[in-house]
Amino acid sequence: MVMMLVSVLLVGGVAGCSLKAGSKGAGKTLVIGFDRDAEIMDTIKTSWYSDALIYIHDRLVSRDYNFGYQPGLAEKWDVSEDGLTWTFYLRKNVKFHDGSDFDAEDVKWTIDTIKDPDVGSPFRGDLDAIKEVQVVDEHTVEIILNYPFPNLLFNLSNTAAGIHPANAYEKYGDDYGKKKVIGTGPYKLEEWIQGDKTVLVKNEDYNWGPEWMSNRGPALIDKIILKVVPEESTRIMELEVGDIHILRNVPETYVDQLEENSDITVYKEPATKLGYLAYATDKEPFTDVRVRRAINHALNKEEIIQFVFRGIGEVAYGYLPFALEDEYLEESRDLDYEYDVEKAKQLLAEAGYPDGFKATLSSDNSSKSTKLAEIIQRQLKEVNIETEIQLYDSASYTDMLKEGKQELFIREYSWPNADILDWFLLSERFPYPNHSRWVDEKTDDLIMSAARKPTWEERAEGYKEVQRYLIDQAVWAPIYVPMQIIAARKEVKNFKYHPWMLQYSDGFDLEVE
Repeated sequence: MVMMLVSVLLVGGVAGCSLKAGSKGAGKTLVIGFDRDAEIMDTIKTSWYSDALIYIHDRLVSRDYNFGYQPGLAEKWDVSEDGLTWTFYLRKNVKFHDGSDFDAEDVKWTIDTIKDPDVGSPFRGDLDAIKEVQVVDEHTVEIILNYPFPNLLFNLSNTAAGIHPANAYEKYGDDYGKKKVIGTGPYKLEEWIQGDKTVLVKNEDYNWGPEWMSNRGPALIDKIILKVVPEESTRIMELEVGDIHILRNVPETYVDQLEENSDITVYKEPATKLGYLAYATDKEPFTDVRVRRAINHALNKEEIIQFVFRGIGEVAYGYLPFALEDEYLEESRDLDYEYDVEKAKQLLAEAGYPDGFKATLSSDNSSKSTKLAEIIQRQLKEVNIETEIQLYDSASYTDMLKEGKQELFIREYSWPNADILDWFLLSERFPYPNHSRWVDEKTDDLIMSAARKPTWEERAEGYKEVQRYLIDQAVWAPIYVPMQIIAARKEVKNFKYHPWMLQYSDGFDLEVE
């Protein structure tokens, strides 16, 4: 699953460069700053995708600004009447960054490698519907499914489905994903210094971008530098002084400050994200649905949004962000647990905890998550749940969840599709990414039934039934849907804002004065 990274455009201070963003002599360089770095630059082997991989790899299918599926490396496709055979017709005259030709064997190798259990790809489960990939000819592949799967195009348009050359692992060995990454995309990897920066250079031969884009290539920006800048106040400062062009995922605490700056435009729309409080459902007392429901009743979501996000955000009533119009359960608000301290205490007493209980409350150590932990701790105390806050850096937090040490913990996901519920809640995903440790046969049956519906409309209805059951079981305590906040300097031209499609226009249509 692709995770959103905080992105900042920096020029000054990178690789010895002291030029201001957009100043004369800087050239067409975009420097994108992040709060963290990837573990590996291989879409097959990672679940935390650097934006670099979006620029390096093309996919069979692309998505336009209306979230419609459009040709990518496949110029067209058709589906058999029974929905089990998808035929993809590939673009000709496409080359990888190493000069080799792109063809059907590369598509087959990429998908087969993702599905290989010995490789251990985090994306493997998303392609379970695929039975096999057959090469029809040099520019035609057939993807044979085990069952009808209307979500196939979504999965093939994800960063994780970027196409690699068939000989990548054999040719580059352990260097692949570290020193070497080969794709067909608009940018090539020049250098990656983990924890510091990733340098991408324009692919001068690129002219096969999606038809829906105004510029199909080559890109207008000559170089993109992805720079790791962990401290958020530093990212804001660089934006304000002109060393940054664009900042994605702007912290809510800085919105007022940036909106007062005439050189900066701030864009805000509800994101395809969801923030929630989770618990290890295989550990007492969280095995009891009454305790889980009590925790839901104990949370004053409006107060949390005001305290943490300064009111910039929306209350989450269900398990999907409401921007997913087809799949979102409209009745979530009616089914949700109202803030009710007395009801929470009553449920705890019925569950055998009239005096409450003690638990750890874990979170990453970002300023936002720390504030979330503080107010959640305060609200839970009102129902006699005493918590000890434990803060972790990002890597340690992930390790802790994988090791199963969590009790109460705070999470946020970013994903524009209902299959995020498969990722986090199927039993086969235990113990990670099923970090709430929810192993439940009915959930499995409902999710698998929804995923295998023959049409998109039936699939959407199936996932609504999943959401009804999850709300009833209080598997999580959904809290907020944040805003996708992006700040752009006036020097940036042709900037297109879309809460789902943050990267696709960078370097293609953007220009910097």
